[in-house]
Amino acid sequence: MAEDDLNSTMTEPEERQGDEFKLSDLKVGAPDKRGIVVTAILWAMHDFKIYMTEKGISPQFSDDPAQAQTQRENYLSLGPELADLNQQINLMKVGWARVLAWIAHQFGFPEDPRHNYYEQETAKGIAQALIDQPDKGRETLSDLSKRISKRLSNFMRVLYFTVCVVATVAITIGLAIYTERMPTPATETILGLNKFNVSVAAVMGCLGALLSTAIGLRSLSIDPAATLTINITYAIQRMLVGILGAVILHIALKSGLINNLVGTAQNTGAEGNAADKLAFLSVLAGFSERLVPNLLDRTAEPHSEDDDRKKPKTPAPKEPATAEPGGG
Repeated sequence: MAEDDLNSTMTEPEERQGDEFKLSDLKVGAPDKRGIVVTAILWAMHDFKIYMTEKGISPQFSDDPAQAQTQRENYLSLGPELADLNQQINLMKVGWARVLAWIAHQFGFPEDPRHNYYEQETAKGIAQALIDQPDKGRETLSDLSKRISKRLSNFMRVLYFTVCVVATVAITIGLAIYTERMPTPATETILGLNKFNVSVAAVMGCLGALLSTAIGLRSLSIDPAATLTINITYAIQRMLVGILGAVILHIALKSGLINNLVGTAQNTGAEGNAADKLAFLSVLAGFSERLVPNLLDRTAEPHSEDDDRKKPKTPAPKEPATAEPGGG
């Protein structure tokens, strides 16, 4: 049987019938025992070689059948670690990673040197397993997997924040153009609310959400295995939560139901001060995801208590009387 590629799922391809492929036959530019051209030899010992093809990284075992069988068993024991690396390396080759690599290539930038490092470390882990040190090989591959996972998480955080910035800029520009085209911004309403004030609340809520994201970016939990679409969806969802929270808070303040909860019962009457207050509270609502839900919960508490008091109380069932012994 032929050896696995790093980018396969640990299933061994079939060997060509009658093939007597020797270790010395494996050379750069020549085909391996499966007919795939060897592009680089990463690790060479007297009894095995680890090489690169367009399919990934593969080992060529010893010419001695007994030693080759032992090497094969040790290599296959690396299955979980190689599977994790396979997934992470594939993530670095798709989506935005591929686009960025293509742009860098077009501008003449050199290939990321970390890719060569990843290949060498992978070859090192496989080599350790083939010299009968599979535990060290698994440790090497696990450490490499953790480093790649950390790099992917950092990349996804940057991408997440970039999407948040783009969404904020698009929303701000869109609402600015919308309000600019209003013939009478002070009087136009939607659902009884001033359109201009709702737009201000939406923009400031979005800015508050962006500020919250920027502050917590380094501690943001990111799944490196999540698809690009999922990460973009999460970023846009965070901006929408900020907008909705600010608009709902604006509606609640206009209704007068929660003025006492936020300390705005007294109206100053100054138009500029009212606009500043609206902007600040909208930023606050967008910044804190729990602010509006907590205010709504506090507002709903008295009504919940009234409903509980109105519910008829069910009397406890009476226990049947039991006759005392000796009675009669």
